[in-house]
Amino acid sequence: MSQPSTPPNKITHVKADLFAAPAGSILIHACNTKGSWGAGIATAFQERYPGAFAKYKNMCKKKGEELIGTCLLIRGETHDVACLFTSKDYGRRVDSPAEILAATRLAVADLLAQNVEPVKPMHACRFNSERFGVEWAESEKILVELGAEMIVYERL
Repeated sequence: MSQPSTPPNKITHVKADLFAAPAGSILIHACNTKGSWGAGIATAFQERYPGAFAKYKNMCKKKGEELIGTCLLIRGETHDVACLFTSKDYGRRVDSPAEILAATRLAVADLLAQNVEPVKPMHACRFNSERFGVEWAESEKILVELGAEMIVYERL
């Protein structure tokens, strides 16, 4: 009797600055559907990629909560920015960990479906784990289950 196989882990962990990822990479972070990059690593994304922030904010105005469980992939000159819509709101109104993880599964699958021809290397912060309050191991488990290949950055 054979044991169910688990997908190979293609997640690499580094202690480095996410924004120092090689040019041509996709930088990934979790987002709310309210159009706010006002805390945590999102503020650094807003400062470094104001054009991507404007596109993100506009999409949130247009579609709002319909975005939950999707990925907005914004092409850029140096880096592409992937916005994983994993919580409808933020702060005290952030979704529950179970809701965030369900949305994460869908949003990462959406990102993987969009990252084609050419497939670009993916670099991520430990999304969901700080401002959204979800244990990183839970989000990482989803990445492994989906067979995502990614470099995950932990703050220095």
